[in-house]
This record gives sequence, C-alpha cells and structure tokens, in this order.
Amino acid sequence: MTAITAAVNRQRKGIPKTRRFLMTASITIPKGGIVAVDATTGLAKNAAAGAVDPVVGVAAETITSAATGSYYVQVEFDASWLFAASSITQAMLGAPMLVVDNNTVDETSATSAVVGQLEEFVSTTLGWVFVPGLTGHHEV
Repeated sequence: MTAITAAVNRQRKGIPKTRRFLMTASITIPKGGIVAVDATTGLAKNAAAGAVDPVVGVAAETITSAATGSYYVQVEFDASWLFAASSITQAMLGAPMLVVDNNTVDETSATSAVVGQLEEFVSTTLGWVFVPGLTGHHEV
C-alpha cells in the first residue's frame, strides 16, 4: 500500500476519544492518516516506517501547518479503524500492528512504532486495528 496525502474517510468502530497535538511546521496531515509524535520535538507528524515515534491515533481532519508552526491537528484514538495491511493473516489476531506508512500496517516493519492490536482479520491486505493512542500524554 501507499501513504495517503489527501483525506480518507476511514471506517471506524466505536466512539473514539480525541486530543489535539501541536504539529511539525510545513506539513500536511490528511484526515484518516496515522499520526505519530516526533520523539525529539513532541510535535505531530505523519507516521512512517522505521521511526520509533509513538503513534497517537488517527487524524480526524486534514490540516496543513505553516512554516512557523503553531497549528494543531485533532487526533482520534481508543477505537478501531480499518487499515490497509501489507500481509496479515487470521493467525495474527491480537498481534501488534506496526507502522508501514500513514495508511498501512503490518506485523513486521523494521523498527517501526506500534499502531495498535489486530482486532479483526478481513483479508491479507485489510484489517481492523484497535488504536489505543498514547497513554500518559496530557491533553492540550
């Protein structure tokens, strides 16, 4: 699968909680994208493979931040979303799903952060993932 750059109306189960996070300057986080916070700066950005930046949830809106920063993105968590997957199986139920990009998860993805837990297998390329968000992070 590929990362998303435009809004996606991602299917969701449950009623999510929301938080807003200050964004990295000069980026666009699309609605439906997996959002992480930079481990160094604490600023929200699109989740990416190979990064250990903790996942905080799924973007509830599309926001483009200015070069100067000071933009916030609304993020949903504590519910399940239908994500594209690289190659999952029924046997992976309950397994942690890792970031491949801001649209895709998999059970293995080179030192990537955990998005959540596989809750329902749909196909090898689709699965419902419970996204707990970042525990212990305070709302702003």
